[in-house]
Amino acid sequence: MINSITNGNVYLNGNKLAGRIEELELPAIKLKMEDVSALGMFSDTEIPVGMEKMEAKFKWNSIYPEHWKAEGPFKACRMIVKSDMVVNGPQGQQEHKAVTVTIAGTFKEFPLGSIKPGAKQDGLEHLMSVSYVKLEVAKEVVYEVDVFNNVYKQGNTDLLSFFKANT
Repeated sequence: MINSITNGNVYLNGNKLAGRIEELELPAIKLKMEDVSALGMFSDTEIPVGMEKMEAKFKWNSIYPEHWKAEGPFKACRMIVKSDMVVNGPQGQQEHKAVTVTIAGTFKEFPLGSIKPGAKQDGLEHLMSVSYVKLEVAKEVVYEVDVFNNVYKQGNTDLLSFFKANT
């Protein structure tokens, strides 16, 4: 199957259309690893000891300034990206599925872009330090990470349930 995102909107704090996005670089879920070496082990290895920090990059074609006036550095916000994904099957059939990405965190920078005669506004890339991310396809959770509440889900499985049970 071949999937493609065909269209979408970005909402600031849930209900305000934030602007027109050209590209969204989603946060990478990357494990923090620690080297382990000991007598009786043939080789060194690595074990997971947590997660690396997450960042997202929003590249805008345009933003709607009336909705951004209250936002800025030092203020956490929630971005919700709702998209339509076309799923092309082996016999050419098409199915449409909703893709929703929820990202919360603090914008680390607010570049104002550049101004050039006869050119579209460029350089509107906002970098966010991410503390929460959830990806849903057809209303089913693919993954969810909530740093402050110790949540790391893949599908319906909470991979940190052992931590909550032991503390």
